[in-house]
Amino acid sequence: MALLIRHHPYSLPLASAWPGARNTRLMRREGWIISIHDNQTIGYGDCAPLPYAGTESSAAAHKLLQQFSRRTWVEPQALLAELKQQRQGCPTACYALETATLDLCSRNAGIPLRNYLSGSASKRVLVNAMSGSVCRDSLPDARDQGFTIIKLKVGQRQLREEIGCLQKLGAGLAPEIRLRLDANGSWNLDEARYFLDAAAGLPIESLEEPLRSPSLSEFSLLQSQTLITLALDESIQRINQNELLANPNIRRLVLKPGVLGGLQYSYSLAEKAAAAGKECVITSLVDSAVGVHAACQLAAAVDGLSPGLAHGLATSSWLCKDVARPPEIEAGYTSLPDTPGLGIDEIFYANLSGTFS
Repeated sequence: MALLIRHHPYSLPLASAWPGARNTRLMRREGWIISIHDNQTIGYGDCAPLPYAGTESSAAAHKLLQQFSRRTWVEPQALLAELKQQRQGCPTACYALETATLDLCSRNAGIPLRNYLSGSASKRVLVNAMSGSVCRDSLPDARDQGFTIIKLKVGQRQLREEIGCLQKLGAGLAPEIRLRLDANGSWNLDEARYFLDAAAGLPIESLEEPLRSPSLSEFSLLQSQTLITLALDESIQRINQNELLANPNIRRLVLKPGVLGGLQYSYSLAEKAAAAGKECVITSLVDSAVGVHAACQLAAAVDGLSPGLAHGLATSSWLCKDVARPPEIEAGYTSLPDTPGLGIDEIFYANLSGTFS
């Protein structure tokens, strides 16, 4: 069974600038839809590098995709073994190729991809809304759509101004709604302490990446000084994994499979984290629908390890057009289909630019 790999470029405009992009104005998501064919089945993956979030460059990703497309692969396991060797250098390209391979394998096995990762995967996953920044939010829309965890970016304005915005928002929230904040590494230790002290008592579910270039000791110290759950995201790649998992003050990890290099590696890390008593949240990279479907499948698998957490999967509404139908979200949940593989049966090639390369 020879496998044939193809990659098809896409360029998708955003409805408005993505609030998580620091020092840049992200208005378009560009990448490649990967297709892997055997004699009877096609598997899909999404390669959409985002260097500021910790991925390789688009040029590096494209180079690896071209290399893999030129080779002949006799069976999926050989391809997956090779991807493990390339994961650190080109995580997003490897994630896309692995996703397409696992999609193909789980389709051929007649099971959803989430069950290919874990036999205890959920069918329904809680998700958080992404509602802009704390001083320029769209909370009414998220609330009206039934979300109970609403994510907002902080660290984009002066501390006092953002604290004032946060206090105003907190005073007007319904009791069931909590805010998930993401600072994207904006503050030093003293600034982060100031923010957390001012935010004490507000309906905050967690705060991601408060520190600029944090050491494990600094992050651990900050967590010991607040009741608000702090989460590591971009910093995971820069901190020794064994030391991270052994530290009792690390409560939550945010796992992006496109940054970590694959679904299987991300699930393995989530297993280790759960065994160490830590929570894991899965998020996408403002991917196309193919990438979001893949992240949903991973989140459903991880939900069996850290049940009840909201995952960062409601990003498709930020795109003006897409390459496939994104996962449906209703009242803050996405329900995954029982169809084999990713659950995608149609790619809208009319929305892509270019031709297969």
